[in-house]
Amino acid sequence: MTSRPLKLVRATQPFLFQSGFVLHELPEKDMALLQHHSKTESKKRGTVLFRQGGFPTGVYWLTSGKIKICSTTKGGQRQTLYIYSDGDLIAHRQMIAGEKHPVSAVLLEDSTFRFIPAELFRSLLSNAPMFQRNMLTALAKEFAVWTNRLTVFQNFPVKQRLLLALLILNEQYSLSGMPEGQITITRTELSEYVGASLETIVRVLNQLKSNDLVQIQGRRITLSDPLALATILEKEDA
Repeated sequence: MTSRPLKLVRATQPFLFQSGFVLHELPEKDMALLQHHSKTESKKRGTVLFRQGGFPTGVYWLTSGKIKICSTTKGGQRQTLYIYSDGDLIAHRQMIAGEKHPVSAVLLEDSTFRFIPAELFRSLLSNAPMFQRNMLTALAKEFAVWTNRLTVFQNFPVKQRLLLALLILNEQYSLSGMPEGQITITRTELSEYVGASLETIVRVLNQLKSNDLVQIQGRRITLSDPLALATILEKEDA
């Protein structure tokens, strides 16, 4: 895999879970158990994996694709809190806590994942030392990611949040094998991810487009120069 430009890594790594190591680094016997008692599923874009308020029945290990988690207020406003990509684990925190889902999970694009039933996940958590250590490490890293995201996406201006969101998505899509700079997401989905109105997101995207920094065609957003966006973001942060 081609190494990523340092500037892009610096800008995006504090906001990425990248929790696939939890399962990839298991001993052979534990991996064999996982493979035998879980199953691979493929679902289409728009499929709901679970809904806010429901009880977890298992954990999802995303093989390929993108899945967003979002919350909906009583007034019907929806906010996308995170977008998962290749290798990420989903729903493990509520499974460990034994709590209802605080969010809904929806496929942002056609995706393939391995569904790990609750009994198997709990067995690994109780009996597999490497899995236990990896999960503790992942939870600690995720706490830092959530802290970083809350700090930026609640307090920074929309332009900075949008620039950061585009760079994060570019990194996730690039690591998934997409050509550099290509993202597939609707402007409505992007506004829910950034936490701003659709009108504001469209206006800022048009500004970036007029400066030849992005191109937009349907759901496809192409970043003409991701490093230039990272440089602008650094200046905005200064």
